[in-house]
Amino acid sequence: MSGNSAAGNRGEVRGVFIFALLATFALLSLIVVVVGARSYRMINASAEQTFVSRTGLSYLIGKVRGADAAGELEIRNENGMDVLALGQEIDGERYLTYIYCDGSQVREYFAQADLAFSPDYGEKIFEASSLRIVLVDGLLGIEIVDAGGETHTASLYLQTAKEGGA
Repeated sequence: MSGNSAAGNRGEVRGVFIFALLATFALLSLIVVVVGARSYRMINASAEQTFVSRTGLSYLIGKVRGADAAGELEIRNENGMDVLALGQEIDGERYLTYIYCDGSQVREYFAQADLAFSPDYGEKIFEASSLRIVLVDGLLGIEIVDAGGETHTASLYLQTAKEGGA
Protein backbone atom coordinates (compact mmCIF):
# COMPACT_ATOMS: atom_id res chain seq x y z
CA MET A 1 0.00 0.00 0.00
CA SER A 2 2.89 2.30 0.47
CA GLY A 3 3.41 2.19 -3.33
CA ASN A 4 -0.16 3.37 -3.88
CA SER A 5 0.30 6.11 -1.34
CA ALA A 6 3.35 7.53 -3.14
CA ALA A 7 1.54 7.31 -6.49
CA GLY A 8 -1.51 9.02 -4.97
CA ASN A 9 0.64 11.85 -3.61
CA ARG A 10 2.28 12.29 -7.02
CA GLY A 11 -1.17 12.45 -8.62
CA GLU A 12 -2.29 15.09 -6.14
CA VAL A 13 0.89 17.13 -6.64
CA ARG A 14 0.45 16.84 -10.43
CA GLY A 15 -3.19 17.98 -10.10
CA VAL A 16 -2.24 20.94 -7.90
CA PHE A 17 0.55 21.88 -10.32
CA ILE A 18 -1.80 21.75 -13.34
CA PHE A 19 -4.41 23.79 -11.45
CA ALA A 20 -1.77 26.39 -10.46
CA LEU A 21 -0.53 26.55 -14.06
CA LEU A 22 -4.08 27.08 -15.41
CA ALA A 23 -4.82 29.68 -12.71
CA THR A 24 -1.60 31.55 -13.57
CA PHE A 25 -2.50 31.46 -17.28
CA ALA A 26 -6.00 32.78 -16.55
CA LEU A 27 -4.65 35.56 -14.31
CA LEU A 28 -2.06 36.65 -16.88
CA SER A 29 -4.71 36.58 -19.62
CA LEU A 30 -6.95 38.81 -17.51
CA ILE A 31 -4.08 41.25 -16.89
CA VAL A 32 -3.31 41.43 -20.64
CA VAL A 33 -6.99 42.12 -21.44
CA VAL A 34 -7.28 44.86 -18.78
CA VAL A 35 -4.05 46.58 -19.86
CA GLY A 36 -5.04 46.29 -23.52
CA ALA A 37 -8.50 47.76 -22.85
CA ARG A 38 -7.01 50.67 -20.91
CA SER A 39 -4.51 51.38 -23.71
CA TYR A 40 -7.26 51.18 -26.32
CA ARG A 41 -9.40 53.69 -24.41
CA MET A 42 -6.48 56.13 -24.09
CA ILE A 43 -5.56 55.84 -27.78
CA ASN A 44 -9.20 56.15 -28.83
CA ALA A 45 -9.75 59.25 -26.67
CA SER A 46 -6.61 60.89 -28.05
CA ALA A 47 -7.56 60.05 -31.64
CA GLU A 48 -11.09 61.36 -31.10
CA GLN A 49 -9.82 64.62 -29.65
CA THR A 50 -7.41 65.09 -32.57
CA PHE A 51 -10.13 64.19 -35.06
CA VAL A 52 -12.53 66.73 -33.56
CA SER A 53 -9.91 69.49 -33.65
CA ARG A 54 -8.74 68.72 -37.18
CA THR A 55 -12.29 68.41 -38.44
CA GLY A 56 -13.22 71.64 -36.69
CA LEU A 57 -10.20 73.42 -38.15
CA SER A 58 -11.08 72.12 -41.62
CA TYR A 59 -14.67 73.28 -41.14
CA LEU A 60 -13.51 76.79 -40.22
CA ILE A 61 -11.15 76.95 -43.21
CA GLY A 62 -14.01 75.88 -45.49
CA LYS A 63 -16.31 78.55 -44.06
CA VAL A 64 -13.63 81.23 -44.53
CA ARG A 65 -12.95 80.16 -48.12
CA GLY A 66 -16.69 80.26 -48.82
CA ALA A 67 -16.86 83.86 -47.60
CA ASP A 68 -13.58 84.97 -49.19
CA ALA A 69 -14.89 88.07 -50.97
CA ALA A 70 -14.23 91.76 -50.44
CA GLY A 71 -16.06 93.06 -47.38
CA GLU A 72 -17.45 89.66 -46.37
CA LEU A 73 -14.95 88.75 -43.65
CA GLU A 74 -14.43 90.63 -40.42
CA ILE A 75 -12.84 89.86 -37.07
CA ARG A 76 -14.66 91.45 -34.15
CA ASN A 77 -14.31 91.55 -30.41
CA GLU A 78 -17.74 90.86 -28.92
CA ASN A 79 -18.19 90.39 -25.16
CA GLY A 80 -14.42 89.84 -24.81
CA MET A 81 -14.37 87.07 -27.43
CA ASP A 82 -12.71 86.93 -30.84
CA VAL A 83 -15.58 86.57 -33.28
CA LEU A 84 -15.20 85.78 -36.96
CA ALA A 85 -18.08 87.41 -38.87
CA LEU A 86 -18.67 86.04 -42.37
CA GLY A 87 -21.14 87.92 -44.53
CA GLN A 88 -23.38 86.85 -47.37
CA GLU A 89 -26.42 88.09 -49.21
CA ILE A 90 -29.53 85.94 -49.63
CA ASP A 91 -32.52 87.23 -51.61
CA GLY A 92 -31.40 90.83 -51.18
CA GLU A 93 -30.98 90.49 -47.39
CA ARG A 94 -27.57 90.64 -45.70
CA TYR A 95 -26.75 87.88 -43.22
CA LEU A 96 -23.76 87.17 -40.98
CA THR A 97 -22.38 83.91 -39.70
CA TYR A 98 -20.58 84.45 -36.41
CA ILE A 99 -17.99 81.89 -35.33
CA TYR A 100 -16.63 82.15 -31.79
CA CYS A 101 -15.52 80.16 -28.74
CA ASP A 102 -17.39 80.47 -25.46
CA GLY A 103 -14.57 78.88 -23.44
CA SER A 104 -15.68 75.28 -23.84
CA GLN A 105 -17.06 75.05 -27.39
CA VAL A 106 -16.62 76.69 -30.75
CA ARG A 107 -20.04 77.87 -31.84
CA GLU A 108 -21.69 79.25 -34.95
CA TYR A 109 -24.51 81.78 -35.00
CA PHE A 110 -26.32 82.75 -38.22
CA ALA A 111 -28.46 85.91 -38.20
CA GLN A 112 -29.53 88.92 -40.19
CA ALA A 113 -26.79 91.52 -40.27
CA ASP A 114 -28.92 94.15 -38.53
CA LEU A 115 -29.49 91.96 -35.45
CA ALA A 116 -27.09 92.33 -32.54
CA PHE A 117 -24.65 89.49 -31.89
CA SER A 118 -25.72 87.14 -29.11
CA PRO A 119 -23.47 84.23 -28.09
CA ASP A 120 -26.43 82.46 -26.46
CA TYR A 121 -27.94 81.45 -29.81
CA GLY A 122 -24.90 79.77 -31.31
CA GLU A 123 -24.91 76.11 -32.30
CA LYS A 124 -22.04 73.91 -31.13
CA ILE A 125 -19.52 73.00 -33.82
CA PHE A 126 -16.89 71.25 -31.68
CA GLU A 127 -15.31 71.36 -28.21
CA ALA A 128 -12.40 73.71 -27.62
CA SER A 129 -11.15 75.90 -24.81
CA SER A 130 -10.14 78.82 -27.02
CA LEU A 131 -10.24 80.17 -30.56
CA ARG A 132 -7.94 82.94 -31.72
CA ILE A 133 -8.28 84.56 -35.13
CA VAL A 134 -5.81 87.07 -36.56
CA LEU A 135 -5.79 88.81 -39.94
CA VAL A 136 -2.54 90.46 -41.05
CA ASP A 137 -1.96 91.63 -44.63
CA GLY A 138 -4.43 89.15 -46.12
CA LEU A 139 -3.09 86.19 -44.11
CA LEU A 140 -5.69 84.74 -41.77
CA GLY A 141 -4.36 82.81 -38.80
CA ILE A 142 -6.59 80.44 -36.83
CA GLU A 143 -5.48 78.93 -33.52
CA ILE A 144 -7.62 76.43 -31.64
CA VAL A 145 -6.80 75.05 -28.21
CA ASP A 146 -8.80 71.85 -27.84
CA ALA A 147 -10.38 70.49 -24.68
CA GLY A 148 -7.19 68.52 -23.92
CA GLY A 149 -4.95 71.60 -24.14
CA GLU A 150 -3.43 70.79 -27.57
CA THR A 151 -2.97 73.76 -29.89
CA HIS A 152 -3.91 73.42 -33.57
CA THR A 153 -3.14 76.17 -36.06
CA ALA A 154 -3.82 76.98 -39.67
CA SER A 155 -3.04 79.93 -41.90
CA LEU A 156 -4.60 80.81 -45.19
CA TYR A 157 -4.00 83.59 -47.62
CA LEU A 158 -7.24 85.22 -48.63
CA GLN A 159 -8.04 85.68 -52.31
CA THR A 160 -9.55 89.09 -51.51
CA ALA A 161 -6.08 90.25 -50.45
CA LYS A 162 -4.93 89.78 -54.06
CA GLU A 163 -7.90 91.88 -55.21
CA GLY A 164 -7.24 94.68 -52.73
CA GLY A 165 -9.83 93.59 -50.15
CA ALA A 166 -9.60 92.13 -46.63
